[in-house]
Amino acid sequence: MTSRNSSPFLIAATLLLGIVVGIAVDRGAFLSAQSAKPRQTDGVPVRNTTQASGQDAVFEQLARQYEQFHHVNRTFEMVARAIAPSVVHIVAEKTGGGTGKKSRTRYEETGSGVIVRSEAAKGLYVLTNNHVVVNASAAKITISLQDGRTLRPQRYWLDAKADIAVLSLGRDDLPAARFGDSDEMTVGQWVLALGSPYGLTHSVSQGIISAQGRHLDELSDVENQDFLQTDAAINPGNSGGPLVNMKGQVIGINNSIASQNGGNDGVGFSIPSNLARWIMNELIAHGEVRRGGLGVDLHTEFLQEDAQSMGMERARGAWVVKVHPNSGAAEGGVRGGDVILKYKGVEVHDLNHLINMVSMTPIGQSAEILVWRDRKSIPMTVKIGARTEPAAAPSVESEISAGRGLLRRPNRPAEGPSIALGLEFATLNEETRRALKLPEPSRGAAITKVTPDSPLAAFLKPQDVITSIDGQAIRTAEEAAKVLNDHAARDPLVIGFDRVAAGVVERRSVRIP
Repeated sequence: MTSRNSSPFLIAATLLLGIVVGIAVDRGAFLSAQSAKPRQTDGVPVRNTTQASGQDAVFEQLARQYEQFHHVNRTFEMVARAIAPSVVHIVAEKTGGGTGKKSRTRYEETGSGVIVRSEAAKGLYVLTNNHVVVNASAAKITISLQDGRTLRPQRYWLDAKADIAVLSLGRDDLPAARFGDSDEMTVGQWVLALGSPYGLTHSVSQGIISAQGRHLDELSDVENQDFLQTDAAINPGNSGGPLVNMKGQVIGINNSIASQNGGNDGVGFSIPSNLARWIMNELIAHGEVRRGGLGVDLHTEFLQEDAQSMGMERARGAWVVKVHPNSGAAEGGVRGGDVILKYKGVEVHDLNHLINMVSMTPIGQSAEILVWRDRKSIPMTVKIGARTEPAAAPSVESEISAGRGLLRRPNRPAEGPSIALGLEFATLNEETRRALKLPEPSRGAAITKVTPDSPLAAFLKPQDVITSIDGQAIRTAEEAAKVLNDHAARDPLVIGFDRVAAGVVERRSVRIP
């Protein structure tokens, strides 16, 4: 009886306890849900501590990971700091045009250089490109140092065949860069390019060695070619600046770029330091470069099918076209059709590699070579003579490729055509000057075509070079097209231009209307 009477009370107590627990659980869930929402402090959400701790953990992990990479980052920093004081900005004031004072135009050529020492003489020298300073007197060349000081060279030497210039500073109190061995560089190694792209002095870019032994038919004026190719950014103004390895050593002198628009497309070319250094020492010691020669002409192309027809597995070495009488090669037994495989024990990659190795061999010295003839290798000894003619035989292909317009000297603007008001322009440079048969160039936009319906057809004609528009100096085809296209139709237009008449450049101007 007692158990039956207490049963309702027990059930009621159980129900009451369940209700209390349910309310507590529901309240806890509500509070939990509220705590998950961002709290507001004066209307600003308070950071979620769980999310914050997760982000902090990622940054902490990144910091630990960076410690493994820090030494690489530090190396780049140290290389830039070591070489930067030796890098200079060069401005060369030049004069171009005709023979009369009024017809000659002054313009500036800018580039870069690096302060170095020479084994040939004491003192400091600036190593740069020939095309940066050629046709400028020493008094018109300004060298700007990293600390802001400016200098002028006492004198300078030029070698157009390798596009190298050496400027004597006549002092010994500046930091000099150190040379590395360019022959030790391999594809994939990191390098830094330093210089003054677009006038931004003492800039640094990073990349790798992309290829070696490059020969550029477009640079027909440069005979000694064995370029290092790099994707380190090289732009207008970088010409003559150093390419350095990760020891801070100069392994190249920046020279050219392959580009569709004149800017960096990741294909730059640098003169190997071993070649540049040898030429510098020759110029300082002798005032000229005394190049060695075998007395042979070489094929500019050596294809796989050519090699296989001779019984070779692959195309390698330098293929001889002709042997000059009474030359060291003739006396040593070399014949036309031979392929020179080795020179002084070094395997010959191609004709440019052989040309440079022979060029740097002292005249009168004997050298061991290995040639391929009649499907076998034959060792020979030849005596090196003075080089008097280019070793590479000219070809139609090289002449055609010289006009492709893909290669730029980085301190010069692009020469792509631009059109405005029925006029087609090309930036005046060495290539366009030769194509238009103009005298030594000034800066400007050369007119290559005038359409019959052009409003300027009565005043201008092809081969005129526009130098100014409404008082604004014109340096490129793009500038000329932009200024003309932006010109209001009703406003007067004043155009300054040069015109060649009887071999003399006449400075003219026209006002329209």
